[in-house]
Amino acid sequence: MIELTLNEFEQCRPLFQEIEYSLSIQAAIEGNNPGRIFVDNKIQPSTALALTVEGYHLAGVHNNPTTNTALRRLLKERIFTGQIFVNGDWSMSLSIYPQTWESKLPDLVPTHEIEKLDRYHYLCHAVQFDWRSHIPAGYSVRRVDRALPEAPALTEALRGWIDIDEIWGTVDNFLDKAVSICILHGDQIVSWCTPDCVAGDRIDVGIITDPAHRRRGLATIAVAATVEQCLDQGFSAVGWHCNAGNIPSWKTAEKVGFQRHCHYTYYYYIYDPIDHLAELGWYHFKLGHYAKTTAYYDQVFAQRDDNPDYYYHLAAVAWAELGNSTQALNYLHAAVDHGWTSAAYTKQVAAFEPLHGTRGWNAVLARMS
Repeated sequence: MIELTLNEFEQCRPLFQEIEYSLSIQAAIEGNNPGRIFVDNKIQPSTALALTVEGYHLAGVHNNPTTNTALRRLLKERIFTGQIFVNGDWSMSLSIYPQTWESKLPDLVPTHEIEKLDRYHYLCHAVQFDWRSHIPAGYSVRRVDRALPEAPALTEALRGWIDIDEIWGTVDNFLDKAVSICILHGDQIVSWCTPDCVAGDRIDVGIITDPAHRRRGLATIAVAATVEQCLDQGFSAVGWHCNAGNIPSWKTAEKVGFQRHCHYTYYYYIYDPIDHLAELGWYHFKLGHYAKTTAYYDQVFAQRDDNPDYYYHLAAVAWAELGNSTQALNYLHAAVDHGWTSAAYTKQVAAFEPLHGTRGWNAVLARMS
């Protein structure tokens, strides 16, 4: 696979035209946001892999054995090692076109089982929420741009929320091209509608809110204010991406005025194979597949002794959901052995209610204090 230079990106545009929901590809082609593109042939590419700030995208001919061998080598030796990346060197969210690529993914990444994430793409052309009348007392809405005297300080503070350099290349590029609005509580940033990428007359945004300031409507306010500013500035539409299962995210978008544009799939991989097994366990836990959850975590614990404490706690919850109190207590003790101290959280887990008041339950809670 051959890496193109920025001035060669344009020749790949036709390969990605069916992945039009991903503005980040066009943003990379236009040079507005970082991106890297690898192709099978520099003169007449028939297969391309684009690394963008909103995920990686594979398009073109799916059944060329020579190309697929090169792709497998690129993924194994350079991408899954963190040598090559855009916006994150530890995992990959991959979209494909055409769908026939799915049958080739086990060959391209033979070390990892596929996790499929259903995603929604929304577009907003008009704001339907009066954000000004909903700002709580003590909060203020600010745009971060060069005209704001506090912009340098706010920009530096925002670096703690996302890596501006990875997404925008430089702070100057961020300030020149992005529409960025945040909510302050005093002088502290507590919510930020993040500008993700821009191309043509469209921009994609997201939202982050400090957990301590949630459930106050700040996310809706920040998003509505941002969309209003974007449309006033001349953008024809604002885009929004979220997992289909993230109901609060798409409910916020719809409240502001976003309309669902399409549904698509990401194939998600964590490069560390053991952490990927844990991710698959978490994925099935959310679906209520508790036996599969315990099976994946059994593999994790068999392959690595030192794991995060919450891995063991999640395994304990899954075993409790399956009605196995002995295993649930065993993994709660393992969680404590690895640093778990959140007794208050453990107490409110509904699956553990049958254990309440038992000798084993009291013993493990005592170890958490």
